[in-house]
Amino acid sequence: MKKTIWNTIKKEFLDIYEGICPLSDDDILKGPDDVFRPYLERLNYLASTEIDDHTAEEMFQDQDFQRAIKQISRVKRMNGLRIETACARSVLSGTDPWDQLKQFIYYPNYLGLARMEYQGGELGAGDQVVFLGSGPLPLSLISLYKQYHVRGIGIEQSPEIAELSRDLVRILGLSEHIRIIQGNHFSLPIEARGERRGARGERQGARGENCQMIMVGADALPKDEIFAHLAESLPAGSKVSYRIYEKGLRRLLDDQSVFDLPHEFREYARIRPEPPVNNTSVFVVRSEK
Repeated sequence: MKKTIWNTIKKEFLDIYEGICPLSDDDILKGPDDVFRPYLERLNYLASTEIDDHTAEEMFQDQDFQRAIKQISRVKRMNGLRIETACARSVLSGTDPWDQLKQFIYYPNYLGLARMEYQGGELGAGDQVVFLGSGPLPLSLISLYKQYHVRGIGIEQSPEIAELSRDLVRILGLSEHIRIIQGNHFSLPIEARGERRGARGERQGARGENCQMIMVGADALPKDEIFAHLAESLPAGSKVSYRIYEKGLRRLLDDQSVFDLPHEFREYARIRPEPPVNNTSVFVVRSEK
C-alpha cells in the first residue's frame, strides 16, 4: 500500500514538473495565468495530501523529486510575486486602499503570521523589525504594525518592487511606521540586537535604533548565503526569524525549507501553523562570539 501511494504521488508530481518546467519567469509574471494555474492548483492539492512525515522524508531523498522541487519552487515564487504585484497596484488605483487590501485572498494568513512573529519574537508595542525580502506587498510589516504597533523596515532587492512597495505604504498612511529600502542582506541599515534596557528602563537596539528582530522572508534567497552573512555580521543576542514548510508534503512547495543553519545561531522557538497559515515560524538567536 505504501509503495502504491508513493508511486502515485511521484507520478503526479513529476507530471506537474514536466508541465511547468519550460516556463520562463516572464511567462509567469507577464503571460496569461491559464498556462500554469491548473498545474499550481494540482500542486496545492497534492501538497495538502495527508502523509506521515517519515514517508515524506523518504520521498524528498529521491533525486527525481529533488530536481523537480527546485523548478516548481521557482514557478511558485514567480506566481506569488505576480499575485502580490497585482494586488499592490489594485490598492494604489482603488478608492478605498484599506478595503482593497483586506480583500486580498491571503490577508488572513498574514494576520496569523504576524501573531506568530509577535509571539516568537517576544515583541512589544514600539519595537522595530527588519524584514529581508519584503516584496511588493509587505503585509507582514503592515500586519505587525496594525495589530501590535510594531514598526518595520523592509528591504527589497528590486528597485521597481521597492518603489511600488513604498507607494503602497504611503497610500495606506503608514510611511511614518514602515520604511522600505532597496537592497539585500548586505545592506542591512542597522545592527539588530536582542532586547536591552536603557537608563530609564526602555527597550533599545543598536545605534539608537529600536530593532528587536530580523525577519527573513520565505522568498529571500539564497538562504545559506543570507544566514552565513548574518552569522558573521550580527552581534550576540540578535534575534532572527524565518519561515519554512515543515509538515508532510508541504515541503514540495519550497526548495529552501531545508538549509544548514550556521552554528552561531541557536534555535529558541518554533511555532507551527494553524489554519489558514501553512508556514512554520522558526526563531533563532545569535550566540556569544
